[in-house]
Amino acid sequence: MNIRGLDVVCVLMIGLKQLAAAVLGAWTAMGATAAFAAESPADVVFFEEKIRPVLAAKCYKCHSDRAQKLKGELKLDSHAAILKGGATGPAVVPKDPAKSLLLTALRHVDKDTKMPPDEKLADTVILDFEKWIKAGAVFPAAATAAKADIKMWWELVDEKKLLPATQSIASVVDHYVGASLKTAGITPVPSVDDHGFIRRVTLDLCGRIPTAAEVKAFVESKAADKRVQLVDQLMASPSFLRHQVIEFEWLLADGKDKGMRPYLEQALGEGRPWDRMFKEIIVADPDNNATKGATAFLKERAKDLDQLTVDVSVKFFGVNVSCAQCHDHPEVPSWKQDHYFGMKSFFSRTFEAGGFVAERDYGLVSFKTTKGETKQAALMFLNGKPLAEPEVKEPDKKALDEEKKRIEQFTKDKRALPPPSFSRRQQIVTESLRPGEEGFFARALVNRLWHRLHGHGLVMPLDQMHGANKPSHPELMQWLARDLVAHKYDWRPMLRGLVLSQTYARGSRWGDSQRPAPGTFAVALPKPLTPHQLGASLYIAAQDPETFAKPTAAEQAKVIEQYERGGHGWASQFERPGELFQIGVDEALYFSNADRVQKELLTENGGRILKRVLDTRDTREQIQVAFLNCLSRPPTVEEANQVDDYLTKRKERQSEAWRQVIWSILASGEFRFNH
Repeated sequence: MNIRGLDVVCVLMIGLKQLAAAVLGAWTAMGATAAFAAESPADVVFFEEKIRPVLAAKCYKCHSDRAQKLKGELKLDSHAAILKGGATGPAVVPKDPAKSLLLTALRHVDKDTKMPPDEKLADTVILDFEKWIKAGAVFPAAATAAKADIKMWWELVDEKKLLPATQSIASVVDHYVGASLKTAGITPVPSVDDHGFIRRVTLDLCGRIPTAAEVKAFVESKAADKRVQLVDQLMASPSFLRHQVIEFEWLLADGKDKGMRPYLEQALGEGRPWDRMFKEIIVADPDNNATKGATAFLKERAKDLDQLTVDVSVKFFGVNVSCAQCHDHPEVPSWKQDHYFGMKSFFSRTFEAGGFVAERDYGLVSFKTTKGETKQAALMFLNGKPLAEPEVKEPDKKALDEEKKRIEQFTKDKRALPPPSFSRRQQIVTESLRPGEEGFFARALVNRLWHRLHGHGLVMPLDQMHGANKPSHPELMQWLARDLVAHKYDWRPMLRGLVLSQTYARGSRWGDSQRPAPGTFAVALPKPLTPHQLGASLYIAAQDPETFAKPTAAEQAKVIEQYERGGHGWASQFERPGELFQIGVDEALYFSNADRVQKELLTENGGRILKRVLDTRDTREQIQVAFLNCLSRPPTVEEANQVDDYLTKRKERQSEAWRQVIWSILASGEFRFNH
């Protein structure tokens, strides 16, 4: 069959209303206009992490306001400056690398204009500059003089007026979100129906769509608390653990299996709290079997301490400190370069030796201020409080030579070096979890869990959780963070409470009027499925529903695992959704042309949905089976009539007609999104 020749009528008739609601609603809610903004948060982060540090380190000495003698009349310290350029013309032409003289200079094409003059930057760095220019050469202004005594947003929340700690998480969520909606004069949409709820919560908790049998059992249940029962059943299932491993692997390793998966499976399987996992990952004890694999996080980043500093700050504290590397933070006046290099100091003695993560007893961090002065960094967490530590004498050449030999011997023996007498990495764990200072750590996880469920955080972007970026619901954020700490960083009660709230259960269709901002949480935001969610869901939808009809729960779970893992093999074909995600042409072409789609999803072999449908005699029953198995809901009357009419016109080729109907369901916007 040639899917490219698919009857247009078939594509349009399947879930047309759902497709429009999901895709258009998601685009609108995520801020379509932001796609055309001059500076997206992602572009700013890329500039602050990849471009500004290089300019400051390699170019500003000769090409900035701080230069004692400006060369070539060229400045590179502002957006206006790079557009103006120097004696030879504009340094950068946004979105046109070929016409950007800065890129030519970095490539050392002309010996008279090469930059830096004494060394060529690494190819990867030059590629970063090319990518930056292609994206539009975003260049946010550096921090200007501002009052440093401006209070952080959390300091303005009266803890004594927060709702009691004894209230349920769901009720607290609905109280604060509801109060905000009332103040704004917004009426939220009603709860999604049972078919929509089981699909949404199964995808969010277990990373797959529910089977047809699961949908039927839930919808037909008369229990008043059936949603509570469903959530508890899902969270107790093996699918829940597998999905959490995948999600935390994305958080910690960007979805790449760098050796952390065995650790995550063990740690999450045992129910280890988040603070313990944080300590095991950062302390990285290679001799502890219970933490085997945790060292992969540091090992992957030990050769780039700047990246390690930023990753720890973003992933565990929700703050991208790179914005304060070359200048004081542009949005938080109280955050100086001291904060960035203070954070880097926690990792300044970390290195990789013979495949093991090690830490020295010595090593200080120095940096150049915006005034060009050299300054020694103090050990400092995000709270801005310098930490005391033992004075250490820097080794002389003899001591360094002896250390080198010692490291070589341990490497030869395939042994890990012993820990230092004073571990700087241990200090960041201790300080960030200290009572009264744990806010960054707790709020970061709360925000990520909320974002995972709602597609929009209480704070956006996720890596800008500093004191000047106020949450949409400050009191709710503080209450949830306090609750997480009270539960000793066991995040499962938090996840359970969030999905049992009315806020989570809201429908995703708004209507004809202007859709409220995502941060109001008045209407659910359709979320594009992650690669693993999409792969697992495709595989389960493609199976005969009778495949999962096993006599015991254990046998059902085993079959579900088989098809989940089979679907996970598709994950590499899809992009992980990010900010302003759009389904790409590659994915559309893959669904249209890939033999794998035909052989694994649309085959007539036994055990597949196509075979089950063709073996069902009644057309209306066929349609019911296909929709329930793939979309977790029955068809509307209009949909059933349209499919019936389509099939009636193709009585002589029912197999081909049904193959195209099922393909169009699986390729629809309704299937692609969690809504």
